[in-house]
Amino acid sequence: MARPHRVPSASRAQVLATLVALGLGLACGAPAPEAIEDIVVRVSGVAVDRTGSPVVILEEQDGGRALPIWIGVAEARSIASEIERLHPPRPNAHDLAKRLIESLDGAIERVVVTELRDGTYYARILVSAHGQRREVDARPSDAIALALRFDAPLLVREALFDDASREPGAPAEERAL
Repeated sequence: MARPHRVPSASRAQVLATLVALGLGLACGAPAPEAIEDIVVRVSGVAVDRTGSPVVILEEQDGGRALPIWIGVAEARSIASEIERLHPPRPNAHDLAKRLIESLDGAIERVVVTELRDGTYYARILVSAHGQRREVDARPSDAIALALRFDAPLLVREALFDDASREPGAPAEERAL
């Protein structure tokens, strides 16, 4: 019966080091995924277009670009009331959501408007509580209303500004599901 060949310890360490170096070389040589850049924005206002539809305008903080997102009437009122610091006697849905998050010792870390697909904008809310972080899918209008209530950073993916500049006359709507 043949005995298995044993590699001396020093040789095992050298083989391991070579494999690690080879793996790092392959990993470093692979093309890096495209970097996603998020741009800090602020809500410059809520307006009404010529057809009477509400629009929230997100303006680049350190630049001149703006991104209009068509939203619902209730969401427009909620965003506008928070900008003006006018609080209704009874909480609306966004006030309630804030109270619920806070009652769970949570906070919103940031909101990112992430994509435009089939004429609909999408957003993600990063919520943290008890050392855990979760990303939650949301309509941009709801995400914006919550970001304002938590004084959380509001960001937009760079590509959305590029998309908006290519189609100046084609407003994208936020559709309720």
